[in-house]
Amino acid sequence: MPVYCYKAISAGCPHCRGGFEQMQTMKDAPLTHCPQCGRPVRKIPAPVSGGAPVLSNARLRDHGFTKLVNKGGGAFEKET
Repeated sequence: MPVYCYKAISAGCPHCRGGFEQMQTMKDAPLTHCPQCGRPVRKIPAPVSGGAPVLSNARLRDHGFTKLVNKGGGAFEKET
């Protein structure tokens, strides 16, 4: 089930003022009010998790893949 991020539109309670996460199904309507104080909230973009890039060259090699780089004109070359 996806987690969505919400934040108060104007001054809200400690729960919604800095933003909060809400687990919802994709069919659920977005929240319009804080579940704790009832003030209006809006959906905000979810923060991107840190860590190593998913497709780093080292991770690709570790899993047995080879990265090909487009050199132009339909030519590709193995990245080392």
